[in-house]
Amino acid sequence: MDTGICDAAEPLARWVIDDWEDNATMSEPLGLHVHGWVDEEYWFSRGGMVFQANLQNPIRAYVRRGEARAAIRSLYNNFVACYYPSVNVFTEEYRQWRSPSGPFYKTPDEAKFVHRLRDLLVTEYGEDLLLAAATPERWLAPGREIRVTSAPPPFGPLSDTLRGGEAEERGSVELPPRTSYRDAWLTIRLPGGAKIASVSINGSPWSDVDEARSRIRLPKLPGRLDIVVKTR
Repeated sequence: MDTGICDAAEPLARWVIDDWEDNATMSEPLGLHVHGWVDEEYWFSRGGMVFQANLQNPIRAYVRRGEARAAIRSLYNNFVACYYPSVNVFTEEYRQWRSPSGPFYKTPDEAKFVHRLRDLLVTEYGEDLLLAAATPERWLAPGREIRVTSAPPPFGPLSDTLRGGEAEERGSVELPPRTSYRDAWLTIRLPGGAKIASVSINGSPWSDVDEARSRIRLPKLPGRLDIVVKTR
């Protein structure tokens, strides 16, 4: 799915992810599980974790499928399992929850974590740009802000800022100067399950909104787009 051999939207992708979460990562014979001595007690909470969590995970596939909660869960699981705050590094493996193996200064795994975090904030899917596709809802609570500066997708640099407020969210987006992408989608994931009521861009009403996925198709205009999202 990451390489495009199988598209994340295909039925096969769902079968692969379900098998990986529910079978492969829960299997003692395959040696991929991290449960050690607590298999049965934590069966439902630890599916989808492997001993090298930042090497093998389906976060990007979840983002592309629009399954933000699953992407966030996987990223946070990786962080909790592998991060050593005392030395600010990720370990390579976490074989058992009671017997951590580290810390190892493992540049590939640390880079993978950063790249998957980047996917939550800005990523590309085919010819489309996806902005804030899987950010945690609380990141847009009133008074909070999400800021991306000079991100480097293949279509060119972009920046965006989203600010949480009471009954509205405000943002500014500077899309890549090259318009070789097909569409740019900005997702607004709101605390408490709030929905988009209306959108204006640069002071004018904007109706190109995918309400089911809480995202806005942005116009291809030069310069900064100032966005106001009213919520309900």
